[in-house]
Amino acid sequence: MVELGPPDTLGYCSASFLVPKISSQANRTRKRMQPDLGRILDSLPGMVFTAVPDGCIDYMNESLAALTGISTPCTWPVAEAGNESRSQIENWRQGLAMGSPFEIVISVLDAAAVPRDLVVRCNPIIDDGRVAKWCGIAVEPPPPRETEFQRIVDSIPVPVAVTTPSGDVRSLNQPALDYFGMSLEALKEWKATEVVHPDDLNRTIDDQIAAHVNGTFYNVESRHLRADGIYRWHNVLGMPLRDADGEILCWFHLLVDIDDRKRAEIELAAQQREARLIPESIPAGVSVLSPDGGIEAANGHLLRYYGRTLDEIRMWPCPDLVHPGDVHRVADVLGSAIANGLPFDIELRLRGAEGRYRWFQVNGHPLKDDDGAVIRWYVLHVDVDDRKRAEQALKDTEYDLRKIINALPAAVWTTLPDGYCDFLNDRWLDYAGYTAEEAEGWGWGSVLHPDDKDELVRGWSTCLSTGLPIDLEARMQRFDGEYRWFLFRANILRDSDGRIVKWLGTNVDIEDRKRAEQALAERERESRLIVDGIAGMIAIFSPAGELMGGNQQLLDYFQLPLEEVKHWDTNGITHPEDLQLCIDTFMGSIVSGEPYDYETRFRRHDGVWRWFQLRGLPLRDEEGRIQRWYGLLTDVDDRKRAEEKLRQSEAFLADAQRLSRTGSFSMILGTERITWSAETYRIFDVDPAAPEVTFSTVLSRVHPDSVQMVKHVIEQARNGWGDFDYEIVLSMPDQSSKNVRVLAHSERNKDGEQELTGAIQDITDSRKAEEALNEARSELSYVTRATSLGVLTASIAHELNQPLAGIVTNASTCLLALGAEPPNIDVANDTARRMIRDANRSADVIVRLRALFSRKPPVIEPVDMNEVAMEAIALATSDLQRARLAVTTHLNGELPPVAGARVQLQQVIMNLLRNAIDAMSEAGGRTRRIIIRTELSAGGDVQLSVEDAGVGLPADDMDRIFDSFYTTKQDGMGIGLSVSRSIVENHNGRLWARANEEQGVTVSFTLPPYVSAATAQNETLHL
Repeated sequence: MVELGPPDTLGYCSASFLVPKISSQANRTRKRMQPDLGRILDSLPGMVFTAVPDGCIDYMNESLAALTGISTPCTWPVAEAGNESRSQIENWRQGLAMGSPFEIVISVLDAAAVPRDLVVRCNPIIDDGRVAKWCGIAVEPPPPRETEFQRIVDSIPVPVAVTTPSGDVRSLNQPALDYFGMSLEALKEWKATEVVHPDDLNRTIDDQIAAHVNGTFYNVESRHLRADGIYRWHNVLGMPLRDADGEILCWFHLLVDIDDRKRAEIELAAQQREARLIPESIPAGVSVLSPDGGIEAANGHLLRYYGRTLDEIRMWPCPDLVHPGDVHRVADVLGSAIANGLPFDIELRLRGAEGRYRWFQVNGHPLKDDDGAVIRWYVLHVDVDDRKRAEQALKDTEYDLRKIINALPAAVWTTLPDGYCDFLNDRWLDYAGYTAEEAEGWGWGSVLHPDDKDELVRGWSTCLSTGLPIDLEARMQRFDGEYRWFLFRANILRDSDGRIVKWLGTNVDIEDRKRAEQALAERERESRLIVDGIAGMIAIFSPAGELMGGNQQLLDYFQLPLEEVKHWDTNGITHPEDLQLCIDTFMGSIVSGEPYDYETRFRRHDGVWRWFQLRGLPLRDEEGRIQRWYGLLTDVDDRKRAEEKLRQSEAFLADAQRLSRTGSFSMILGTERITWSAETYRIFDVDPAAPEVTFSTVLSRVHPDSVQMVKHVIEQARNGWGDFDYEIVLSMPDQSSKNVRVLAHSERNKDGEQELTGAIQDITDSRKAEEALNEARSELSYVTRATSLGVLTASIAHELNQPLAGIVTNASTCLLALGAEPPNIDVANDTARRMIRDANRSADVIVRLRALFSRKPPVIEPVDMNEVAMEAIALATSDLQRARLAVTTHLNGELPPVAGARVQLQQVIMNLLRNAIDAMSEAGGRTRRIIIRTELSAGGDVQLSVEDAGVGLPADDMDRIFDSFYTTKQDGMGIGLSVSRSIVENHNGRLWARANEEQGVTVSFTLPPYVSAATAQNETLHL
């Protein structure tokens, strides 16, 4: 990649615009561009040249060739430098040797053999770290304006002082130094010395400060100490010298000695004569105007310029002396000054004796009497034509430069020293869709990306305060709203005193580079990770197969110098049995250019032979030629030894899964891609050689009663739920069933896909054992119900007493109705129907009680949980009355039916009611109420809760109360809740307890909604 050195001056910036940054892969394109580049360089107004690295000029544009009269190629400026000193030649050669931007001044003879001084600025073009080209520009040094100004000041025959805009003494002419008899350094502190009479010092300082603050002319009379120790009166005249923009460049102070006028009127004429001589000695036009503006006097310098007599120019401004384009403006300024009695300062064109107009800066100051009336005007005419022409030339140059900058394929801008943006080229404005007025100042900041703005502003503020170049990256918003990355670069332009004049900056679109850098960084990061993770050695070979280098791992393994490792084929580090294979394979790839991959043994520094896998790839250039070979030596000795152990371990793992009847699986939920272990294939009775396992394959083995559970788990896993532990039933092709337990975990894998992984265990045998246990528990539950029969006797009697009493009452009423004269048949019919209703009610009570204490297996059917709850409350009525408790129900009338055995569910609710009654009997004077609530759970199951306000339970006992034979009651057996949990879990439900916020315990259980076998089968086929 060709790089251009950093520009540090305007000259370097101009040169850098001429050389595009091109890659070494674009040489042919660059050669095609050179004729166009020559035409561009020839069109530039400056003198530009290019040189080869040793300094020989191979191109100079027409401007430089016309000046020097030299044709290329040449060794200018060394050979054509004329009579300059050898030090200049040495500076040129030293600049070339440094290889960095430099600037020298060289005296040359132009085409007319006239000596000319040129400032030569050179900038290198760097390619692969070496100077590939020099690009330079030659400019003529500006005229020494300060020196010329000082000569003017020194030529004034009165003490003159020049101060900075802040009032510090910058220079004094020789009359001033002679008058005070002091050095310039001593007079810089005049406020602290005795050069001004103590009585006049404060007044003089105050008047000067006021003039500096207001930027106006001042006139002070004060006494100044002469070198011989005598104070003399002086009229100190101070006026600001301004630039074209009205900014004060410096202050010009005249110390006019008025001591004689002050001391004696008789010497007034002499002083006036001296005063008339002063304008004559000033190398500028001086005139004296009457209060109404007519010329009363003019010095010889002014009259000679006009080529007129005083009488011929008395009416000023004369139309034939002032440029027609300036007449009205001058008349307005002069008229306003005369009307207000204020100084005036104007630039205008005056025609000289030869008829040519020149620019003058005309400063007029009024002389006033004690009453403030203007006595006369003193006007100074300073020829500024050369300066104006230079300014115009500068403007023209700036205009040309602006056109060039606008044509550049980059956003360019400039700011004032404080960072105020005063120019942005068309490229910048077109990109942002802004006008120059909208972007000027600080308006450009609105296009910055909010995430980058603060950092860029901080960096820019630091550059403004330190004067260091800026080199930052930020995103800028395009006119269509898109943000792109740009490189912000800016350098400072300083004047001859080192002060910052401007900031020159560019915004280079680096969006493509940023994206490439990000991609490259990612690739480099991946490469580093790969290299860092490689447990091997890297070797680099020449195209002929000679070892050129290697990483530290290579040297550490052999602990030999690289020169010895080069002879791997003869020095014994390659195993003799593998040597010929290595030579044949490696050299065969060197000849064919094809990659190699083989295994061999190398001897370690301690004499141990270890197996390595050798893989090599060639690196080719653009034309396909091999530049070098990269070889990777991977230690595979442990792998080779572990391969056998791995085969054994895999066999052990397969045996372990087979013995434990536990398989593993993985399912990508987005694509339903499933992976099974060998044992999982056996559990599902699927041939491992069959096509890919799908979710349909799984559902084809799931029992219809378990399909809803599987679908529910898969849906939760898709939603990101974590761990699952559930049991399902599989239906095998031979019509047998298997009970399996599934433990699974759902999370996103490294590819961002939701994945369900887990293990599946065949628990058919353990489930059979549990069924046997459940039968035993059922027997025990039956015994418990039987032992509870005595307790329920009162409830049965109460339940039957009501319908039997109703039958007796209705029978008596029926007899009375039939025995009446005449018989009341309607009343008899009604009472007979009521007797039938009460008899049926009694029969239903007996049927339910018989089913409760029956040994018949439960019948699974759709059950209304609200009806079951009300039946259980009715059975427990006598216990509730004895305990003086009330039951409050909150039953959801829109619940779906559940799949269950009605009698077993009644037993669970009755057990929970009895425990609540017992807990409330020990609670003393608390609220005597039990709440039974039915509702839908968050998962869509039906939930029933029994809430009491009893004595409650310790937190440690909440889970233990469901264990067999664990009880908190003195006369309890610890069987009821354990049996209840078994019943609920056999119904695919869940039973738990929690402490209430205030007092008591709430025990709840959930059951899944009833799904018919036909519905489940249809859903399976749909999936």
